[in-house]
Amino acid sequence: MKVENVKWWSGLALVALLGGCASQPQKTAEEIAAEERGESLPGTALLYVETEAGSGQSYTTRMFVNANYLHMDDSRSPQDFLLFDRKAKVIYSVNADDQTVFEIHAKPIKIGPPIAIDYVEESQPSSAIPKIEGRQATHYRYTVNGKRCYNAVVTPESFLSDVREALIEFRTVLAGEHASTLANTPPDMLDACDLAVNIFEATRHYAHGLPIREWGNGGYQRFLKDYRRDFTLQREMLTLPEGYRHYSLDNPLPAGEESREVSTEN
Repeated sequence: MKVENVKWWSGLALVALLGGCASQPQKTAEEIAAEERGESLPGTALLYVETEAGSGQSYTTRMFVNANYLHMDDSRSPQDFLLFDRKAKVIYSVNADDQTVFEIHAKPIKIGPPIAIDYVEESQPSSAIPKIEGRQATHYRYTVNGKRCYNAVVTPESFLSDVREALIEFRTVLAGEHASTLANTPPDMLDACDLAVNIFEATRHYAHGLPIREWGNGGYQRFLKDYRRDFTLQREMLTLPEGYRHYSLDNPLPAGEESREVSTEN
């Protein structure tokens, strides 16, 4: 991924969540021609602001979704990115410094929770957030075993349903990866909330629609700052770099070679 690719967010109108429905700019003749030649692809672009659990540091996350791919990168390491192949059900985490690609393949979850998990959902309309395209958001609160666990402010299912479906698929693949390593976690380090949010109820907060704000224990939070439908992205950004070493949990790099696996927190 090239440094100049961060420019693919230039021009986003930052009024989508502030003024209801943002007007979508018309494509130029050059953009239309590039799509017709297969040099670029249309999809939905989203801009998030996230805060890392425990650190309090915020950063910007960029996301692009179409029928075949989900692409994500963030302002902390613009050279790195995640690419989710929706058809193959594989997540690729690209690290430019190491020139590696960590692969996460879809795995079924064949185990049950190792500890008791009673995940309960409560909801109420969220009047604190303006309506988006005329839709009122709903605040869902989740408790596990009677303790506060997770929150999500969710729009109705009809809002950006293509993005919601892609994120459900993405989180399902991550949940399978988490489950495959659960046997290595010491019993005294098991956390019911973490198990619910990241494995056994990983898509629960997407059940009613797309979350536009979500937050969990430890300070993690993410909110949708802007979005644009029918956004054009260069095809090269949906392509894995050549010459990078690929590895996975089942097929690790040789001992002594540095690598960094994909962060799968929340």
